[in-house]
This record gives sequence, structure tokens and C-alpha cells, in this order.
Amino acid sequence: MILHKKTLKKLDKMLDEAIAGTFEAQAYDESQLSKIESKMARFLEQSHLRRAQIEGERERVRSLISDISHQTKTPLANVALYTQLLAEQDLTDEQQKLVGQISVSADKLTFLIQSLVKTSRLESGVVKIEPKPGNVYELVAAAIAECKSLAAAKGVELSVIANGGSPFALYDPRWCAEALFNILENAVKYTPENGSVTVAVTEYEMFIRIDVTDTGRGIREEDLPKVFGRFWRAAESADSPGVGVGLYLAREIITACGGYIKVRSDFGKGSVFSAFLSKGAEGYSFPLRPPFR
Repeated sequence: MILHKKTLKKLDKMLDEAIAGTFEAQAYDESQLSKIESKMARFLEQSHLRRAQIEGERERVRSLISDISHQTKTPLANVALYTQLLAEQDLTDEQQKLVGQISVSADKLTFLIQSLVKTSRLESGVVKIEPKPGNVYELVAAAIAECKSLAAAKGVELSVIANGGSPFALYDPRWCAEALFNILENAVKYTPENGSVTVAVTEYEMFIRIDVTDTGRGIREEDLPKVFGRFWRAAESADSPGVGVGLYLAREIITACGGYIKVRSDFGKGSVFSAFLSKGAEGYSFPLRPPFR
């Protein structure tokens, strides 16, 4: 019994050292414990090597995407400039149409590269998400300011339902504003003219929920699990601009802030994307006036 306790104590110490990264095999005899120590040492060594390989591969991908971004910046800028100069010439209707297609393609390529860079930096840890207490209405205001022109150009009504109070949550102001903008942009993109997109904020004990409700085409039930996948787009979206990373980035950013995103949809009638932001361990509630009243 005493030997059994000693063995358990030794195993417990070995596991603590393995977790701390200080484990080294010490017994070199033919005992069962020595064999366990030897196997654990090999396992940790292989795990360390594999982790180093993964980090190396991730760094190479990040470096490759960064190089692609750098190398394509000037050519894309030139394409955009020359396309604009061509559009100002006395061209036939057919030629103007072709110039317009070049411009659209250049914009798509630029957007794709920017999205790849953001995704790579986020996944590799180059970008640090730093959530801190902030007024959720200020986050909503920042995202809506970015999306107003897009909604106006399409004739989509963009509104906010302010439920009063001043809910605070933990979020990174810059990145969470981009996450919410991605959700809003997606809603506006798939909402027809004269449709509407509404943002509402609801406070719970541990979370603040931001609902983005649209009157767009909706999402098929079988596609709902795929919505936040990287580069995924529904079959009905082939005629719409985008590369399928906006919602993926939104989910990654919100998750990094300790929150999560859900979606529910009625195909043909619209969707509701709900972002839940954590209020932190203690919760936050400040008697400040929200920017929407």
C-alpha cells in the first residue's frame, strides 16, 4: 500500500513537471516506473518537435501571405489607376463595360488579399486581441458609421433599437468594430432594395447580446452550420461580391474576446446574427447615456 502511494506520488510529480515543461527522466532501471518515465520523455520530446514544426509551418504561411500582399500592392494600384484613366477616355459602351469589369475584378482581388492578410495575422497570433470594458453602444455606433454609405447606396434602411441604459462589455474596440461591421455588411449585401437591417442591444447578467436582423434572402437550414466557415459561400451568393471570410473573421474576433456568435434564419425572409460579448467576471454596468436615443 505504501509502495502504491509512493508510485502515485511520483506519477503526480511527473505530470506536474510535464505540464510545467521541466520533466526529465531520472530512473534508468528495469522498473515499471522507469519505463513510464522513459515513454513520457519520448512523448514530450515528440510533442515538442511536432509543435515546433506546426509553428514553423504557420510562420512560413504568414510570411508567404505577407510577401504576396507586399508584392501585389503596386501592380494592383497601377491596375486601378490605369482603369480609371481608361474610363475617362472616349470609349464605346462595350469598351466602358469591359473597363468596368476590369475595375470590379481588381477590387475583388484587392479585397481577397487584404482578407487573407487579416486572417493570417489573426490565426498566427501576430494580431493581439485585447478586450477591455467599453460601452457597447459606442461599438455599435462605430460599426454603423462604416456601413452607412453601403446601405444608403443600396437603399437599405439601417437602424438601431436603443433599449436605454448603458451596457458595458469586454471587447477590443478596433477589432470588434470590424467584426460587427462584417456582420452588418453581410446583412446589407444580401438584403434587397427597400429592405431593412436593424441592430438591437440586450443586456443579460453575464453577456451583452447584439442582434443584427435583416430582411434579406435568408440561409437554408442545411447551410447554417457552414456560415462561419472560412471561404464558404452559399450557392445563391455567386452573383454577390465577397470571398467568404467576413463572418469567419467576425467569429474568431468575438471568440477571442470571450464571446460567441449565433445565427438563426428563415430562408426567403431574413436572418438574425447575434453576437454575445462577455461582461467579465464581475460584470459591468455604468449609468452613462448611450449615443442612440
